[in-house]
This record gives sequence, C-alpha cells and structure tokens, in this order.
Amino acid sequence: MGSCIKILPLSLSNKIAAGEVVNRPESVVKELMENSIDAKADSITVIIKDAGKSLIQVSDNGSGMSEDDAVLCFQRHSTSKITSAEDLDRIKTLGFRGEALASVASISHVELKTKTGDDEVGTLVRIEGGEVKTAEKTNCEKGTSIAVKNLFYNTPGRRNFLKSNQTEFRHIYETFVRIAVSNPGIEFNLFVNDDPVFELKKSDLFQRIKDIFSDTFSDSLIEVNQGNEIIKINGYISKPNFTKKSKQDQFFYLNGRFFINRTLNFAVYSGYDDLIEKGDYPSFFLFIEINPSKTDVNVHPSKMEVKFEDESAVFGMLRSSVREALKKSDIVFNVGFDNTIKFNDTTESFHFTQPGKKEFSGHGIGTSFSGNRQSKSGNIHSIFEASKEFQEDKKDEPIVPDPAEPNIFSHTKKSETEGFNVWQYQYKYIMCQTETGLMIIDQHAAHERILYEKALMSLNSQSYFSQQLLLPIKVNLTKIDYVIAQSLKDEFRNLGFIVNYLKDNIVELSGLPSDVKPGKENKIFQELIDQYKEYELKLNLDKRDNLAKSFACRSAIKSGDKLQYQEMVGLIDNLFSSQMPFVCPHGRPTVIRITTDELDKRFSRS
Repeated sequence: MGSCIKILPLSLSNKIAAGEVVNRPESVVKELMENSIDAKADSITVIIKDAGKSLIQVSDNGSGMSEDDAVLCFQRHSTSKITSAEDLDRIKTLGFRGEALASVASISHVELKTKTGDDEVGTLVRIEGGEVKTAEKTNCEKGTSIAVKNLFYNTPGRRNFLKSNQTEFRHIYETFVRIAVSNPGIEFNLFVNDDPVFELKKSDLFQRIKDIFSDTFSDSLIEVNQGNEIIKINGYISKPNFTKKSKQDQFFYLNGRFFINRTLNFAVYSGYDDLIEKGDYPSFFLFIEINPSKTDVNVHPSKMEVKFEDESAVFGMLRSSVREALKKSDIVFNVGFDNTIKFNDTTESFHFTQPGKKEFSGHGIGTSFSGNRQSKSGNIHSIFEASKEFQEDKKDEPIVPDPAEPNIFSHTKKSETEGFNVWQYQYKYIMCQTETGLMIIDQHAAHERILYEKALMSLNSQSYFSQQLLLPIKVNLTKIDYVIAQSLKDEFRNLGFIVNYLKDNIVELSGLPSDVKPGKENKIFQELIDQYKEYELKLNLDKRDNLAKSFACRSAIKSGDKLQYQEMVGLIDNLFSSQMPFVCPHGRPTVIRITTDELDKRFSRS
C-alpha cells in the first residue's frame, strides 16, 4: 500500500495559516499597523473601504524596505525582528513571527510601495493569491504603503462568514483605537469610505484619550503611577461614579502590547472594593512594564494573550496601584438617605404625541398602579406607561381574580380590603401568595420581558409615542457611538427617542420613551448604545431584536430598587399579559413557584 501522506503545496499551507492569523478585515489592519510601529514610523494613515472587504491601505513614514526585502517579506516566517530562539525571551516588537504578510497575500490582492531613506527610488510589488506578479522600481515617499484589496476573494467560505459592514467596521475601529491609545507619540489618521474619522496629532496619553473619547470621559479619569524595580504600572482609571454596565473601554497593555486577561480585570475591580456596585464596570487604560524575559507573548497567533512568570505578583501590584490612586484622588460621593428624605406619592404628567394624532396626557406608571416609586438611592422615576382611563375609573377598584380556572399563578386576595398578599424580598424578588402555593418573581427579569415585547411592537410599527422634553438634552458620544446612533435613527424614533444629530459627535434628545427614567436620560441613552454594541459582537441578532433587548435591559427596574405595593401588583399584571411571561428576553426565568404540597413535604407535614 502506497503512502497517503503528502506535503501540502505552499499556496494551500499559506491559506491554512491565514485562517489562524487573518479571520476578518480587522486582523489585517492590526498586523499592518503594528508593522508600521515596528518600523519606527511617527505618522500612520489607515484607509478603509467597504469595511475592509474591498480595500485596506496602511501607509507610514517608517524605515521602509529595500527591493530584496520587499519581495522576501511575503514569504512565510520571514522577519527582521528575531534571529534565534533566545530572542523569543526578550521580544520588544509587536510582530515577530513573520506570518502576517504571507497570510494576507495568500487570500487577497496586495500592492506594496516602499522606500528607505538611502534609496533614490522605491520598490513596487504586486501579489495575487500569494503569487508575485510584479516587482519593479517606482517613485514614492520614504516609508511603506500596503494596499490589501478583495480580501478573501479566493476563500469564499471565509468571506461569507463576515458580518455586516457596521460590525466589521466596529472591529476595525476598536483595533485602531487600541493601537492609537498606546502610541500617543505617533500621528494617526483613519479614513473610511473617503470620510475622515480620526486625525490624531502627536500628544501625551491623557490628551490622546481626550481626542479619541469625549471631554466628559477624560474628566472622569484618575491617574495611576506605581512601580518598583521589577514592575511598573501607569495610566488612568475612571472615578467610581463613572462606571458602565458593560466591560467596554478597558485597556491593558504589556510593554506597549494590548492584551486581554480576566484575572487582571478582577484585580482592578478588587482595587475599587465597595466603591462600585456589582454589575458596574470601571473604564481603565493601564500600562504594565515588565522585563520581557518574565513574560510570554508567543501564546496565540492573535497575540492577544500573554503569560506571566508570576501572575499573582502582577495581580497584587495592580490591585494595590488602583487602591492607591483612588486613595490619593479627591472623590466626592452623593449619598441618599432613605430614612430622612421623604417624597410625596404623586404622579408626574407628561405629554405624549402620536404622529398624525392630537396630544394626550399620560403618566409614566404601569397600567395597574398609580404611584411613583422610590429607589434605594432616593431617585424617583416611573417604570410603566399608564392608562389614563384606568387611573380615572379603576384606581380604587379591587382586583378580583377569575375563579374559573385557579392555578399557581392566579392572584389571591388576603381580604376584600387588603388586596393581594404581595411583598418584596431584599428589593430583588416579588413574593406573591397564590391559591396553591407561593410565586416568586425576579423583578428585573420580569420588567425586561414586559419592556422587550413593548419595544419590539414599537419597532415593528410605524407609529410611536414619545415623552416630549421641555429642555432638550445633549449627549456627547464617541465617534463610533455616533455612527451607530445614526445607523439606528429610524429604530430610535419608533422606540420613542426623538434624536437630533449635531456636529462633533453630539446628539440632542428632545423626546424619550415613557419608560425611560427621568433624570437619567443621558445615562440610559449611552448604556443603550453600549449594550447594543455588546450584543452585536457576542450574539447574532436581528437589528431590531438587538435594540429591543438592549432597551429592555437598560430601562428595566434593577435589583435593589424598592417597589411600592401597587407597582408590584402592576408588574405581575403586565407580566402575565405578555406573550412569553415565564422567561426574560435572554432566557432566564422570570418566575418560579413553590406549591403548598412541596412546603408540607419539607416540613414533614404530609
């Protein structure tokens, strides 16, 4: 029997390697930008078209390459950054494997122009599918410019797995920002479909963060600067009162290289101790400097993972650095006192507008109750849209369950005057006695289900209700958030957001859905976009479904919010009026039951 083992052709092996190194346009942008930084460039320009599917071009004014190197650099494992195995223990460059250009060239059309400072003319190299088509002299500026066209043209399966242009651009944007943040001494430019997105001048780290994000964001930062002869940690963390509900805007760098490490993330959270609540996440830009011989960056082709010789020491130093920075900063806390501040139990009236119809008055409360609720922090806000007719005609009328089909979820009155036997447990769960046992409702999950179905109905209709604001509210967004907000313009309107898009990445809110908490409009709108981005990256959701889930998640009452009796009854009533009352939009249960028989068995009464 003959041998079945074969040596793969170089073109095929390069395609296989490309699957590890280049899995989307963002991978190409990352590799090319890192090569430019390694070439000591102080000006880098990135041009993107069709989210990188048709063109990715990265140009720099770095050292450039000779004609021989310009051809050789596209061969696998060709690199100028290491020469021996010992070099792997002291890597200081961002690239070193010599796989990126070979992988990119094998699945695209590449045009390279490069020139060193000593050469009078440059070199032009054209490659298609890994095969060199042209290598000749050309006139060009000092440095290197690489244009990658028709990415994945010869691997249609990989191309078909790419996401929407918006999603692919977001990955490119995030990589660009990660690299730009860590290199403030380099000028960066980003053009997307011929439109400038970033034109970043040389600066220091704080100014670079300010240029990329917003003034409000940069004003929330606290400087971190700790170290010894073994490890140094510097950068910025956000103040405890400037947290987010998603793990975005968190940046770790090891010797200038961006990396991800959940253990060290927890070290940062631990440094805040009780200054932030569970479920809130701080932003940070933290740079760790360690002798390269004490780390291993050669863990994964993406270079996003690193290993430390003593990770526990890094953990302790990081946590200590965060604590020390918070201790030195002047932090002012706003404290609410539930026992001393009293609020009148009255409803606020708003004007709601439906296109093509006259205005009518409504209340930002649920269809089954009429009182405002007070959260543990002292904020008052409404959670459901009220029915004016219900409040006028039925607010004093007791709710009587239908005895025709009693079941575990039927509401049971304790007496004609006391109404339902309903109470709140730890400001988290609603306990309700039923005819056959006890019903326990997760108040956040239940409200999410109600808001999700309501939002989905609004998004699928052409009519909307909006709570008009007396004074418009301006929200300063990042560039990517502004782009996302523009792409969701119609969906926002159908939800009830009246958004005006101004200059300098500022949006103006002149109308809001009735379920948005008064006084927290800016935060809710920003969190809605953050949640949308997170779902877009992690889940394969339809745009409307994504937005409905995001809106429900960020607008729902939270664990820890104190509810009044009528609000609890209203929540139960609305939950069991929904199409899918037993699970939240994410699949978690909204309600569980314990029958009397089960309790009797537990207490050995049966």
